[in-house]
Amino acid sequence: MQVTIEIPDDLAERLDPQPENLVALIKRGLRDRWSETSAVAQEVVDFLARGPRPGEILAFRPSEQSVRRVGELLEKNRAGALTADEQVELDELASLNHLFSLIKAHARQHRPATS
Repeated sequence: MQVTIEIPDDLAERLDPQPENLVALIKRGLRDRWSETSAVAQEVVDFLARGPRPGEILAFRPSEQSVRRVGELLEKNRAGALTADEQVELDELASLNHLFSLIKAHARQHRPATS
């Protein structure tokens, strides 16, 4: 399907260097973030939903399967072989990684002092 849209000039300038990424941008914008989340992201969400204590947050490590999936996505990204869906998944995982890093930093400040 072909669609023609008018967008403001400032937005067009931001899109111009990477027109091939427009499909991924549209998919990302239309995606229901939690209904189609990758298994890796779902693993983190499930962990946080249990209400872990600061020490548990600091000790959290993703499963081997999750680590493998991220490795696969990063390798395909280096090779320039990601599909649009995989690019969306990788972008979401990068955002989730950043968020979890902030959560861990906050948990360090709130963990009980050891004697």
